[in-house]
Amino acid sequence: MAGHFVRWTGDPGFAAIDMRIPQTIVDTAQQFADKRRGRFLAARTLLAQLMLRVYGINELPRLITQANGRPAFADRELPDFSIAYAGNTVGVLLAQEGGRAGLDMEIVRARSRQTQEQLLQGLTSGEIAWVNAQQDFAEAVTQIWTLRQSILKLTGEGDQGLDSLRLLPGAGRLRSSFNPDIQVICDAEPMLVWSCALSPAARSLHLWEMDNTLQWRALREVEMGKSDVGPHALRLTSLPAERSAHPEV
Repeated sequence: MAGHFVRWTGDPGFAAIDMRIPQTIVDTAQQFADKRRGRFLAARTLLAQLMLRVYGINELPRLITQANGRPAFADRELPDFSIAYAGNTVGVLLAQEGGRAGLDMEIVRARSRQTQEQLLQGLTSGEIAWVNAQQDFAEAVTQIWTLRQSILKLTGEGDQGLDSLRLLPGAGRLRSSFNPDIQVICDAEPMLVWSCALSPAARSLHLWEMDNTLQWRALREVEMGKSDVGPHALRLTSLPAERSAHPEV
């Protein structure tokens, strides 16, 4: 089982329309303002291209909107996916073989110092201690926040589930009262922080980029079982169930 994370490089507002997207989606996009329309179509183009590459499906299958606002395939036999936006970057994470997916992306220095301090208020004491121990405060806050958002998108809780989640980044562990089995990888690049949350059965994460001409470029493959996945990367896995009742350190 693997996860596939692809992101759009370039301006999604000037993207070529993928012929694998049904006309109903193109028609829906016409209701949106220019920026939202471009991102909406880019995300579905990425998804259509992933379905072609991974499953050989030539046209994007029908999508529905779930009660929590997340798009999903109408056919429940098809894989779970997650969409995220950060500036002009559009990303899609696809989980194979019945796994769940949660993707979040953030621009590292898009938020003011005041906003970063406000984000700290929603973190646990252990998370705040880890942030304060890092050399780059802005990067560390962004990583923790992006990690949290990707996990909450996987569980389907969104911001309503903030209190259900505890991260222990120094130990490489996490606790979710909603879902006891999650693994997540978050990496901080010079401008972008991304976080991919997947089910524990995922053994690898394939990273790709696609440009406005629909050309693909493979970036790298991450082995999910390795603790050392990059100099600025964090890998967290769920604590064993028997330890979930312990008080937070």
